[in-house]
Amino acid sequence: MRTLFPLAALALALSLTAVGAQTPPPNPSREAYDRAFRDQLARPGDPATLLRFAEVAIQVGDLEGAISALERLLLIDGDQPRVKLELGVLYFRLGSHEAARSYLESARASARATQEIKDRATTFLAEVDSATQRSRWSGDGIFGLRYSSNANSGSVGAIQSFGTAVMPSPSVSRRQDWSALLGANLRHRYDLGRQDDSVLDTALAVFGSRQFQVSAANVALLDLETGPRFGLFADTIDDFTVRPYLNTRFVMVNDYSSYIGYGAGLEFAKKFGDGLSGSFGVLGRRREFTRNPDAPTNDNSSGTDANVNGELRMEVASWLTLSVQGSGSRYTASVGSESYWEYSFGGSAEFGFTDPIGINGRLWSLTLAADHQAAYYDAPDSSVNTLINRVQHDFNASATLAIPLDATVTLVGQVTYTDRRASLSNFSYDALTMLTGIAWRF
Repeated sequence: MRTLFPLAALALALSLTAVGAQTPPPNPSREAYDRAFRDQLARPGDPATLLRFAEVAIQVGDLEGAISALERLLLIDGDQPRVKLELGVLYFRLGSHEAARSYLESARASARATQEIKDRATTFLAEVDSATQRSRWSGDGIFGLRYSSNANSGSVGAIQSFGTAVMPSPSVSRRQDWSALLGANLRHRYDLGRQDDSVLDTALAVFGSRQFQVSAANVALLDLETGPRFGLFADTIDDFTVRPYLNTRFVMVNDYSSYIGYGAGLEFAKKFGDGLSGSFGVLGRRREFTRNPDAPTNDNSSGTDANVNGELRMEVASWLTLSVQGSGSRYTASVGSESYWEYSFGGSAEFGFTDPIGINGRLWSLTLAADHQAAYYDAPDSSVNTLINRVQHDFNASATLAIPLDATVTLVGQVTYTDRRASLSNFSYDALTMLTGIAWRF
C-alpha cells in the first residue's frame, strides 16, 4: 500500500444551521442586504454606505448590485485601485472578460496601488487571458531539499520473520537522510467550442527525489490524466460539471521500475454558493507490479484498485480557506496478504496574511493540514506472521509556509510528521520531515 501526504494541503469546513420545521427564521444576510439597499437609496452619494451595500450584495450573490454600487464610488473618486480591482474580479466572475480586463489594468497602473493590489490584478489578468484563449497552457514546479528522520520508513526495535522476533538489518532499521526533489505539473485546457463551456482537460505530473545516502528511497513518478469537462443538467442545476477521464501512471523505486497503472474515472463538481464548492469522484485502476532485484516477489502486489473520494472547500474570508476530504478504496491483489480496504479522512486550513516583516509587502500563506488513513489487509503474510492480519493506521500532520518573492516565484518551507501504527511491528514507524524549496508558476 502506498501513502502520500501532499506538500500543500487543501481544506474545507462546512457549517450547517438547523431551522425550524414550520416557520424558519429570517435569513440574517438577506435582512442585512435589504437594510443596506434602503440605506444606499437614501444616501446615494455616501461612500461608506455604498461600500457597505457592495459588501453585503456580494455575500448574498447580487454581483450586479455590488458592481453598480462600486461604480458609483468611482464617480465620487475615480482613482481608487482597490475598488477597480474588486470590479475587475466581479466582472470576471460574471464572464464579462473585457470589462474585467479594463478595470484590472487600471487598478494595476494606478500610482496609489499597493504591491498586493498589483499582484492580485496581475493574477486575475492572467486568468482573463487564459479564459479568452481556446487553447491554454499553465503549470507549476518545485525544487527543494528535504530532510527526513526516517528516510527508509524503517521500523523501531525488533521485527517479525516467519513469526519469530528478530533484530532488523541496517537496511530495515531507521535511517535519517537528506534528499533533493524536483516536481512539476503541466496542464492544458482546450475549449471545445460548445455553449456549455465544455473543455478538454489534460494534466501531466512529474516528480523525482534522490537520497544522499539511502538510495532505496529514491522515487520517480509520471502521471498523465485527460478527459472532457462539461456542464450537466445546465437547464436545472447551475455550476454542475462532470468529467470522465483516463489515467496512466509509472512509478520507479530505487531506480527500478515498480509498477505501471492505467484506468479511468469520473468526477462530479458543484459550486454551491459564494466561496463554497465540492467534488465527488470514482476511479478504477489496474496496477501491474514488476519484479526487480530489490523486490523479487513484487508482482504479487499486482491488482485492481477501486476508489471513491470527495472534497468540500470553502473560502470563509479573503484570508481563510478551509477544506475537508475523505476517500475509501478497495485494492484486490493476486495474493490475499497484499489485498486491503483503505479509508482516509482529513482537512486543512489556509491562512493568508500580508508580509509581516516587510520583505516586499506581498501576501504570504500558512497551511495547516492533518489526515488519518486506515488499512485492513485480507490475509496474513506468511513470510512475516501466519496468524496476524496486517492492520495499520497512519496519522499525518503538516505546516506549510509560502513566501512569494515575485508574481511567479515562491519560497516554500514545510514540516511534516507521520506516525504509522500497525498490528505487525515490521510496518510501524514515525518520521519527521522538513523541506525548503523554490516553487514557480509558468
